[in-house]
Amino acid sequence: MRKLFLTIALLSGFSKALFAQFGNCTASEMQTYIDNTTGNTITMLTDTLKNDRFLYQTDPMWTSDSKYVLFRSSSRGNDKKTQIYFIEMATGKIIQATEGPNLGSAFLANKSNRMFISRKEKEDWNMYVMDLDKFFADVKKGKVGKPAGYETFIGTFPTAMGRPGGYAVDCNDDYAYITVEREGTEEEKERMMKNAFLPENNQPVKIKPSLCGIRKMNLATGEVTKVIDTEFKTGHIQASRFTPGEIVFCNETGGDAHQRMWFCTADGSVFKPLYKETPLDWVTHETFATKDYVYFNILGFQPRLRKQVSGIARINLRTDDVELIGQVEMEKDRKAMEGQLTGRGFWHCNASRDNRWAAGDTFGGNVWIINVQTGERHWLVSDTKMKPDHAHPSFSPDGTKVLFQSGHFTNGKRLNLMMVDITPFDK
Repeated sequence: MRKLFLTIALLSGFSKALFAQFGNCTASEMQTYIDNTTGNTITMLTDTLKNDRFLYQTDPMWTSDSKYVLFRSSSRGNDKKTQIYFIEMATGKIIQATEGPNLGSAFLANKSNRMFISRKEKEDWNMYVMDLDKFFADVKKGKVGKPAGYETFIGTFPTAMGRPGGYAVDCNDDYAYITVEREGTEEEKERMMKNAFLPENNQPVKIKPSLCGIRKMNLATGEVTKVIDTEFKTGHIQASRFTPGEIVFCNETGGDAHQRMWFCTADGSVFKPLYKETPLDWVTHETFATKDYVYFNILGFQPRLRKQVSGIARINLRTDDVELIGQVEMEKDRKAMEGQLTGRGFWHCNASRDNRWAAGDTFGGNVWIINVQTGERHWLVSDTKMKPDHAHPSFSPDGTKVLFQSGHFTNGKRLNLMMVDITPFDK
């Protein structure tokens, strides 16, 4: 009997060690290849054996000191749960930064090496902040403690304020802006259904409308207060990286909308449409670009949408002036009408912080950059497959590199995380 208890104890200890991989380091997976179509050298940051993804393109992925890039994976840990990892750019080493079954979302601070982490613990939505400087220092020493030694509890989201979803962190790292679904009144529900978007030709609605809103959590005290309520599904929330208290978000339908983009201030005093759409505008994938500009796409992938301008555009937050940055592959669109799905223009977009470059991926799986000042276009990468996820290009903080994800080498079964240096185009 004593041997049996010893065996159980040993197995229990082994099981805990097996699943505890917080702070685990693995060797660099970096390698390069030449894109046969564009001729550009592409750096693969991760191999093809794992199920890796970058964060959504509107969220920060580089630590404030630009030494580490964040990504998430559901296949690197022994527990097969989605966890957060970092790539040390100087060495390529991959470091596991979370563990356990209750991870919600992670968001990097803007002004310091910290990471805000939401967790669903029992029925509570809790927010923590992690000291990454301490964590990375202990990783280098090979003496990483338990997660609790690096995390500080901030607060619990009150259930009376709604059901929390995605969030973004203000540029001063003092507030998190959190989307919620809420119950609302019968009058609000009636208005919501009356104003709900009906897709062209009665196509199915991918995401049904719901009463939502935005709340803010004080990241020093944990206090949660109301920003605004909406009568549509609120998604893609973003905070300006440059101006405190400015928020961009969208009416999320999974497709087109009467009015996709919205803007509000953190005190709720301003709440307005951003770029008022016409019936022929299919607007999508807005992104805070600079202090004064939000970039977005006007899609041109259907014949009816090509009767007016399409492509990457930007709107000035101060004047509401709109400018077209550029479009590509519209000649290939005409082939798409014949069943050859090789083009159809831009789908997602992003911008460098200095407002020099715009980047976009296309329905055909290609990644381009456009010089915002001259309009010159450069084809960076071909055949990303756009599955099992889209390329979602984003820029390094210094604007010299474009990150993206690609299913090229697995025929769309898994993603490589990749990077391309764009300094050769900076002439």
